[in-house]
Amino acid sequence: MTDYTSWRVIGEGTERTCYQNPVDQTRCVKIIRKSRVKQTLREISYFRYLIGRGVPFDHLPKFYGEIKGGGFIGIEQELVHDLLPDKRGTSPIQASPTIRQYMAVPRSKEEIRAFWKAVNELKAYLLRYNILAGGIDENNVVVQQTPSGIKLVVIDGVYDTEWIPVSKYFKFLGRRKMERRWKRFLYWLKIDFPQVNLVDPLAESQA
Repeated sequence: MTDYTSWRVIGEGTERTCYQNPVDQTRCVKIIRKSRVKQTLREISYFRYLIGRGVPFDHLPKFYGEIKGGGFIGIEQELVHDLLPDKRGTSPIQASPTIRQYMAVPRSKEEIRAFWKAVNELKAYLLRYNILAGGIDENNVVVQQTPSGIKLVVIDGVYDTEWIPVSKYFKFLGRRKMERRWKRFLYWLKIDFPQVNLVDPLAESQA
């Protein structure tokens, strides 16, 4: 049996630890003790639901399956990383920064403009496919550098908590729920990172 805990730790939360696959560094596993599996099981179920619907994982990490072992359960998925050539030739592959990490560095107006464009693209994607991501915040969304510009990817909290999942099956209810979550996300984004206010996000959504 694979000893995932011997892999390089690339993230650690209150409940789960994320390890990078040493053979295929573009993959990772998120592991949690079986005594606290509720969120992980919800995510596994929701990822399978999205795959069954044929939803493209353009702004989500690709899902490779569920893993189990003695006393733990986990998710194997894509390690979202920058897709630009690494001039330094560093190894291993590094995960893309979270919004919080990205905004810890002063950004130019052009970079803020590109950021808001990416924010609006993420919202459009979530609404188009009725994806009920409950973890929309600066720690669960990463800023991925690609040849065509930056892209936001939701790496955690992709599930819904409804006992009767009506928002999952009725798009107008899902949209209403996602709009509420999005409003809260933008509120804290502007408060926590004042530099994003250098550019009007509404202007970028109409660009």
